[in-house]
Amino acid sequence: MRVVIIGLSILTLSACGAAGSETGTRDAVGPCGNIQPILNARSEGEPFGSLQGANKMMGDTPLPDTFIGTHKAFGAACTASVMDGFGAGSTIYTYSCPLFEGNSMGRDAEQADAEAAFDTAASEMRACLGEAWETAEDTENGDYQVYHKFTYKPVAMADSASGFTVDPAFLEMSYTPFMRGRGGPSGWQVVLQFQAQIDAPAEE
Repeated sequence: MRVVIIGLSILTLSACGAAGSETGTRDAVGPCGNIQPILNARSEGEPFGSLQGANKMMGDTPLPDTFIGTHKAFGAACTASVMDGFGAGSTIYTYSCPLFEGNSMGRDAEQADAEAAFDTAASEMRACLGEAWETAEDTENGDYQVYHKFTYKPVAMADSASGFTVDPAFLEMSYTPFMRGRGGPSGWQVVLQFQAQIDAPAEE
């Protein structure tokens, strides 16, 4: 099922982060403090560049295009990433925050916690994005026993000329008792992710 909802209520209050832990992360403050810093960083010349901390590590090797996020949305440890090779040379920038990760295979045991994390984030997104954004809702996905996703984008957003257009933001809750992809986690997952796209210059 897919339902499109045009127009969200406006809340003009914005917030800045407060000093965080020894890792250099900043916790959210204020009614829009979880998402406003990410929205601001999405419009930077290098999207989310101001929220990129140290490189994430694979063992002793730093990952060149994956960074520890310096802003914690809803208390989550977020990750900033840069991915090339989409469409006709587009680069995709993401800021991803895992709001809930279940360790149990039991669907019922963690459902309330997953739904609470999802509803909290959905409420702030609804209150703070404003009427210039629209929301599409999906409640079915054949890969999951439980699925709920909100996809957010500006009402006036144009498609990319590259042949690929990334969704600016999404909030997703899912449950599966099986592994996700190649060795991915089972159980409940709630993820909030913001995305931005920079297309390669058109050839003259």
